[in-house]
Amino acid sequence: MNEQDRVLARTIEQLMSRGGRGARRGRALAADRTLQVLVADLVAARAAAGMTQQAVAYRMSSTKGVVSRLESGVRTRPTLTTIEKYARAVGAIIEIRVRTRR
Repeated sequence: MNEQDRVLARTIEQLMSRGGRGARRGRALAADRTLQVLVADLVAARAAAGMTQQAVAYRMSSTKGVVSRLESGVRTRPTLTTIEKYARAVGAIIEIRVRTRR
């Protein structure tokens, strides 16, 4: 299991253990593999850049709470604008592709 998968598993486990709304949202995140991968990639990019959530928030002109919620899955549907701001803040880019199912 790579570091990205470990971060993702830990995040989902923490959400599930909270109970109440956090657990429901954790289940929503657990059910959405695309979002799981995206969040794990963003967290990995932040870690690779050696940045704190506070530093990312500052570069996004946002708050640490916004970054924390995005990373934890509490807000399970971040906007594309928020995702792009986060990626730019950590020196990453977002690529969006459409593939047909076979």
